Amino acid sequence: MHATSAADAAARLQQQLAARELPCAVHWLADIDSTNAEALRRVRAAPASAPQCLVAGAQSAGRGRQGRSWVDADDSAMLSLAWPFAPGCAVGALSLAVGVWLAQALQGLGADAVRLKWPNDVLLRGAKLAGVLVELADTPAARWAVIGIGVNLRRPPGVDGAAALVDVLPQATRWSVLDALLPVLLQALPVYAQAGFAPWQPTWNALHAWTGAAVRLLEGGRLRASGVARGVDTDGCLLLDTGHGVERVHSGDVSLRRAHD
Repeated sequence: MHATSAADAAARLQQQLAARELPCAVHWLADIDSTNAEALRRVRAAPASAPQCLVAGAQSAGRGRQGRSWVDADDSAMLSLAWPFAPGCAVGALSLAVGVWLAQALQGLGADAVRLKWPNDVLLRGAKLAGVLVELADTPAARWAVIGIGVNLRRPPGVDGAAALVDVLPQATRWSVLDALLPVLLQALPVYAQAGFAPWQPTWNALHAWTGAAVRLLEGGRLRASGVARGVDTDGCLLLDTGHGVERVHSGDVSLRRAHD
């Protein structure tokens, strides 16, 4: 999409949100290092009082969880939503809630096969379709959560095990994804601010791709524990049945793998 057309699409989306009483500034960035990095820079430099969404055409330094790079394909849906919580608000399980909202938005478009992998991946037919990265910026007026989301419309070059949304939704575009997703996020975040993750825990578990699967838990590349994945609790902790009891695992710097991978 031409840059002017993309900027026009962002302006239309902002107007549509405002018409639904969901105020959010939507900014189009044709090329940026990272939408999360830029959103963090903006809220730290000149904190706004309302949410803002940055949508990128391309990222040169996109990143995922644990400092990993996020490699995008042409026309991927890449955005960061900066949302102001009250100062000190606990947002430890926010990435899991965002995963639920993203999965629901994609299902609403017709991608019924999407599922969730702890803690922050969305899968399509077992392959990674999307990821979520939440970063925080504390200011005197607010605790800003910068919610980064990347959705593969097509398979990124050179990335094994990736899924593509166009395989199940051939007409999908970044704007159709954003049209479906942003209202869901903007409606759910105020509820999360009051109730935390608990209202979405049952849905997360219903969408859990690896319930009952034998898994390994890695920390720093080394095996920390193994067992059977049993879903998550109301704090977003993974429930891992080790055979000697159920361990609650915080996301932290751990990675989850199937036992045979």
